[in-house]
Amino acid sequence: MSNDYFKFKQFTVKQDKTAMKVGIDSVLLGSWTSVNGSGKNVLDIGTGTGLLALMMAQKIPEAKIIACEIDENACEQARENISSSEWDERITVINTDIRAYTQNSEKFDLIICNPPYFEKSLKSQNSKRNFARHNDCLPFSDLIDCVHRLLCRTGHFALIVPEEKAGSIIELAGDKKLFPTRRLNVKPNENKPVNRVILELSYILQPPEENTLTVRAGNVYSADYRAMTRDFYL
Repeated sequence: MSNDYFKFKQFTVKQDKTAMKVGIDSVLLGSWTSVNGSGKNVLDIGTGTGLLALMMAQKIPEAKIIACEIDENACEQARENISSSEWDERITVINTDIRAYTQNSEKFDLIICNPPYFEKSLKSQNSKRNFARHNDCLPFSDLIDCVHRLLCRTGHFALIVPEEKAGSIIELAGDKKLFPTRRLNVKPNENKPVNRVILELSYILQPPEENTLTVRAGNVYSADYRAMTRDFYL
């Protein structure tokens, strides 16, 4: 597989390597996210290259998807990727700050997000990479507030975060009466601890379904990873 493209069964995603927007985190999140009862209105916050929007279009045949991205260059790349797919009429890319978009009265059945996650850490000299990886421009508290404003009462919100951030996300969401309904703890391989957590949040308070996934077994993807992502990869 080329470093410049992620090749899936139904689409190819061109990536800007400097922005680091396409990677296994988005593949995991898009593959794992439940779409049962998701309805037809989907919002992808911080779409980057458009990968998650494309994955949701494939998973939910009748969905209308808003892909929101604050960075103009990333927006153009998302539009390029989406225009070359079979779902370009169902996905709209909007170049705006999600906080401004909350003024929109539309509510969403499903919101999905692979947010920037580095906080108060050393930045590189590459401004695009900083923008994609650091959450200075959209703190988790602002993200949760935006989701609260835009998510319908029966909808759900899915995101992936570093393991050490999961507790604070759950606490912030709880303040808005959003609760975990599903949780996937992700280990990079069998010899390393959990380093990512994928959460599904909703307004329904119930014991969450919790599982663990190991991405690699030795030098190859694990059987569980391949099973979860098989609808997308070639």
